Amino acid sequence: MASKQQFVIIKKYDGKLNLVNELARLIERNYSELFHSVIVHGSVATNEVIPYSDFDGLLIVRDDFVTSKRLQKFKSESMKLILEFDPLQHHGWFQIKESKLNNYPESYLPVTTLEHSKLIYPIVDSLSFHLKISDNIDYKRSLVGILTQFEKRIQNNWKPSNIFELKSILSQIMLIPCLYYSAIYNRGIFKRESFEAVKINFTEQEWKPIKIASQVRKDWDKELNFFQSFLLKQTNTLLRKIIRKYVAPRINSKTKEKLNSEFYSNLNKLIQKIKIEIQ
Repeated sequence: MASKQQFVIIKKYDGKLNLVNELARLIERNYSELFHSVIVHGSVATNEVIPYSDFDGLLIVRDDFVTSKRLQKFKSESMKLILEFDPLQHHGWFQIKESKLNNYPESYLPVTTLEHSKLIYPIVDSLSFHLKISDNIDYKRSLVGILTQFEKRIQNNWKPSNIFELKSILSQIMLIPCLYYSAIYNRGIFKRESFEAVKINFTEQEWKPIKIASQVRKDWDKELNFFQSFLLKQTNTLLRKIIRKYVAPRINSKTKEKLNSEFYSNLNKLIQKIKIEIQ
């Protein structure tokens, strides 16, 4: 299988978020043998944290520890810290094994994302990555998965019932431009840059769900009362599933007005346009 090589230098995290420093200390103190490296990406890495922001981190796990109980223990301990930062966190760590650096999964986490990321561990000023990337990458798979999921939701008239569910679907909607760009141009792009790169391809109606999702993100208010905050920081998987369904705050009326029938109609128009283009 043909592949190309890419060289990336990732610098040490230079922000002020205490979560990142706590994670670095946890790894160095108890779990250093598990990892080739640990990286933060997204708004935390670029020092653009807002109330909506969650935590995006990549574990590059040494192959011998991929299925280990110690790795699971680390994820459990680290998730306690992550939920202190964002009780509405809707995903865990991104993860690849060290040997995948020789067959880097570009469609899973684009190299452009790595280029904007920061190093949590090892605690050094920078780390060099020599990546081998396959020329045969399916950039459409993730996009088709999200589009299919939204089609089913629209057909079933499903709507988010609380801000946990809302945050999850808004994040998916705002990922569409990035995945669309990759599917059309057969290469990765940094998520933040994808919006302007593809906006011209859509009508005002088709683009409106992206615009509204971005505005809700900007105006996000995740204020939780003590009871909600305490329960939403629980890490037990089954318990958390129940809690986030029944305890997460309801969506406020101002946001509901934006996510009206027109919003979902336009979202369906966006989906159908993209499906035609990627066939």
